[in-house]
Amino acid sequence: MGQSMTTARPDRRAGIAPAARALACVLFALVVAAPFAGCQREHAEEPGDASLLPDSEIDGFKLTQTREGDRLWVLSASRALVYEEADRVELERLRIDYFDDEGGVRSTLTATEGLLRRRTNDMEARGSVVVVAHDGTRLVTERLTWNERTGKIESDRFVRVTQGDDVFTGVGLEADPDLKNIRVKSEFKAFVRTPDGQLVEEE
Repeated sequence: MGQSMTTARPDRRAGIAPAARALACVLFALVVAAPFAGCQREHAEEPGDASLLPDSEIDGFKLTQTREGDRLWVLSASRALVYEEADRVELERLRIDYFDDEGGVRSTLTATEGLLRRRTNDMEARGSVVVVAHDGTRLVTERLTWNERTGKIESDRFVRVTQGDDVFTGVGLEADPDLKNIRVKSEFKAFVRTPDGQLVEEE
């Protein structure tokens, strides 16, 4: 660009103006493009971004949690996508069996998909989530989490719990894995089943 400006000496004012405008355009383009390039890099490197490839894919994934040799729960999934740096394991068609002190199954959770955090063993289940306890109590919701530290299952969505002929619903729930000590957080409603099989809300 310096040579062209020098070569155009006879028409100096006419030559400098287009060159200056061209230089200004280039500098403007660089200034405008730089922030967007930075945003693109940050977005691509964000943990959990769909553009990132998993470190490993495992068919027939299985994980057993024990304490002093006794099984606490067993997680299985048809497929797992492992993202090591993000501490994230994406699960497909998952199942969790929770065990009591005698080794019997306390309850079984199934869901369409879910998420496991390996550093804490906290879990999230999503889509057609069903928990069936050993006594037949049944919980249905669309999202449920497992808190490894507290040993509780929790939901912030609509829940429906069936215990024999009794049914209750609400929004948000906390309970033991075997659906004992259930606490519905809001919009609680209780129903009883009539002899002809219909559910009637309790007053």
